[in-house]
Amino acid sequence: MKSIVLILAFTFSFLNFSIEKSTFYDALSSNSVEKLDKMIQQLEKEKKTSLNLAYKGALIAKKAAFKKKVADKINLFKSGVTLLETEISKFPKEVEYRFLRLTIQENCPKILKYNKNIEEDIDVITKGYPHLNKPLKKIILDYTKHSKLLNSNKLK
Repeated sequence: MKSIVLILAFTFSFLNFSIEKSTFYDALSSNSVEKLDKMIQQLEKEKKTSLNLAYKGALIAKKAAFKKKVADKINLFKSGVTLLETEISKFPKEVEYRFLRLTIQENCPKILKYNKNIEEDIDVITKGYPHLNKPLKKIILDYTKHSKLLNSNKLK
């Protein structure tokens, strides 16, 4: 019995209890600065993983829309995008990172000219979609319902 307890304790010590995808995407899709801030704070408490940095970058880029001064909006947007772009450059085939970037590109003001990777991201997402886990597939499929760029018919 002691050995089972020790094995379980040892196993659980290596697990990284991270943010649930649904909780993250709920915050990202909200129009609440409070939800965005809360999620950013949670991510800052977590271990710095590539996924957490990509999530944080997407949240910061989204939060920029709520700033009052144009300069503050641009600076915050750039800092968030830089975080996300860094993780994409490290893991260019990571479908979720491409999905995050696509959502930002589709929803940010055109004046920011952050739209150069749309086709490339759609290609990575559609090719990688069959290999994703069910929760992320559902999130992406739900996004296609209001996206003008990502079509659910391309996801197989």
